[in-house]
Amino acid sequence: MLKKVICMVILILTTLIAYTQSVTGKVLDASNNQPLVGANLTDSTRTKGTITDDFGQFTWDVKSNGLVIYVNHLGYKELKIVVNEESPTLRILVPTTAHQLPHMIVSASNTFSQLLDIPASVSIISRNEIERDNGTNIAESLNRIPSLYMHSGTLNTNRVTMRGIGSRSLFSTTKIRAYLNDIPLTTGDGETTIEDIDLGLVERVEVLKGPASSIYGAGLGGTINMKALKAPYNTTNISSEMTFGSYGLFRTVNSFEHGTDAINLRVNYSAIHQDSYRENNQYDRQTISILNQLYPGKNTTLTFWGSWIGLKAFIPSSLDSASFAEDPRQAAFTWGQTMGFEDYDKGLLGANIAHQISEKWELSASLFGSLRDAYELRPFNILDEESGAIGSRVKLTYRPEVNNGSLLWIFGAEYFNENYQWRTFENEDRHPGTILSDNDERRSYYNAFTEANWSLPAGTIFTVGLNYNSTKYKYRDLLPDDGDKSGNYSFDGQWSPRVAILHNFSNELSVYGQISHGFSPPTFSETLTPDGVINPEIQPETGYNLEIGSRGQLHKGKLGYDFSLYSMYINNLLVARRIGDDQFVGVNAGKTRHRGIDFTLNYDLLKKSSTSDLHLWFSYGFADYFFKEFLDEGNDYSGNELTGTPRHKLSWGTDFTHTSGWYGNINFLYVSSMPMRDDNSIYSDAYSLLNLKFGYKKQVSKLFSFKVFGGLNNLWDESYASMILVNASSFGGRPPRYYYPGLPRHYYGGFSLMFKLK
Repeated sequence: MLKKVICMVILILTTLIAYTQSVTGKVLDASNNQPLVGANLTDSTRTKGTITDDFGQFTWDVKSNGLVIYVNHLGYKELKIVVNEESPTLRILVPTTAHQLPHMIVSASNTFSQLLDIPASVSIISRNEIERDNGTNIAESLNRIPSLYMHSGTLNTNRVTMRGIGSRSLFSTTKIRAYLNDIPLTTGDGETTIEDIDLGLVERVEVLKGPASSIYGAGLGGTINMKALKAPYNTTNISSEMTFGSYGLFRTVNSFEHGTDAINLRVNYSAIHQDSYRENNQYDRQTISILNQLYPGKNTTLTFWGSWIGLKAFIPSSLDSASFAEDPRQAAFTWGQTMGFEDYDKGLLGANIAHQISEKWELSASLFGSLRDAYELRPFNILDEESGAIGSRVKLTYRPEVNNGSLLWIFGAEYFNENYQWRTFENEDRHPGTILSDNDERRSYYNAFTEANWSLPAGTIFTVGLNYNSTKYKYRDLLPDDGDKSGNYSFDGQWSPRVAILHNFSNELSVYGQISHGFSPPTFSETLTPDGVINPEIQPETGYNLEIGSRGQLHKGKLGYDFSLYSMYINNLLVARRIGDDQFVGVNAGKTRHRGIDFTLNYDLLKKSSTSDLHLWFSYGFADYFFKEFLDEGNDYSGNELTGTPRHKLSWGTDFTHTSGWYGNINFLYVSSMPMRDDNSIYSDAYSLLNLKFGYKKQVSKLFSFKVFGGLNNLWDESYASMILVNASSFGGRPPRYYYPGLPRHYYGGFSLMFKLK
């Protein structure tokens, strides 16, 4: 009998040991792979659980096979997962909620802190906010951010201004940096292109407004960080989305996603075609991208990113005031007659390793590169371009032990080298004729940076940062028929400090202040004299930003707000004078002052309702930007308003969802008039747009879901200029062409299908 009892006890113990084991893992932000500290993990009864430590890690002694775990963290969606015996080590990627922004972990700063703890002006565009629109142009999302305005003349002609910086560029974005998964979208001489990144790739956009030199180097206006979509945790999906609309719009996004504890893979193909509203404005773009993350150990992440973009877009160019009023559909005469276009292929590549060396040390190292082959047919000549770039970025994070609070110290460096070759030819009946120029540019820079963040127990955080930048241009004139214009350009290394302080009054409210220095080097064309020779006297624009702000949540977390008051002082203002159809020269002509207010509100009217969710949002930016000192060719413009930026910009809207599957949004944008010339003699007209989108989504089974949607933009059919060219010149007796017409009322509709393979 005793032997039977002993055998039974041994059998029971063996069974318990077999089914009870330690489940370990990490809980991470799905968009940036940063650990979520204090995430709650509970079982299906909601009575047993654990929380993650300072590194997002957890260990839980449970019966693992078939265990259902619920993962919760403030600012993130609840995630339900099932633990199997074959994968007791978990790597859980949690997506953010649409609206609880203060508690999101953001990468816009070096510290990867929750937004509430960042002493800077940061705006976030979530995936839900990107999907408010039809996905063809990021301008609609960016223009809801206070003090940021994206001029959008066509799908391939855009200009982003941030707090008035970059407003004097004509056809491109300058003095603002941009990254996609840490790969620079900014060239070696400071031009940024984000409009050719398909929004079907993007999970989140983080916008850091004002100088961020202690983190990103040159970029006086700010930085735009784009994060690519990843596969949902523990799933394998195939999805396809198609959109149709006015003016021949067709867009498709097709994806394969595979996410496990060992790998996260997303392959994406997208294409967009539009005949467009204006003449000579057909647009075609295709994109193939691959994002692959590997997790060889619990402390290591390897990321590989590759993207190819093929684009051909015809160019209607801008219109003078009479043509804009009479027939905004027409192309500029010379561009329409020539049937001008741009055609390019571009590749982006990047690799990153993130490794937690110990409890005190972390390493992040990236290697990136890009290639571009472009051809542009223009009325006055033909431009043939090739460029290739390579670079790297390394960052070490150190968390030493301190007696009072905690200290996070960051050291890093970034290097970028670009070779840009370009030739121009005479336009002989739309074919290359006699060669006019043959040029080779080498552009390089390096940044070395450090930043320390000291968090005190009372809730105060001190931040001190410093960046050193060195930028060089080397130019070779390969066709010196009219004199060799070869030369080199560099300026004294730039030291850029930053000091900030933030205090958390509670887990829902913080106040901050900062002083930061920023700079932007001239583009290569701005370093040239009218004779095409490098002018060594040109200096970078520099400036200081003084800012105070507050963000938080009130009314039991239903009401979120973000407020900032800033003043920027810019010296060595770069003025690009147009002296020909394709020739500009730069002059350091004065000083500007940029004062403004940014304010946003988010209110969950039906938060956590059993059937519905109704969210209201509002944003407003006030901009008082003016020339403090500005003398240009004998004219004194001191005291005049800065060109190309609206004084007031306001947006509001509402998002709703219902458990039945219906969803939608209404959004409104108002943009005030803005001066178009330095003498303030001409202003653009103010305009307002009202857009609608509604849809229905259904989870048909565990393996299949679908979504249908439709939208109407510019409901009031307002005539407006979506982009203006400041200080447009007049050549050959022709009137200056200031205006790019915006789209009139237009519609779109579409559907998406998703098949779950696992």
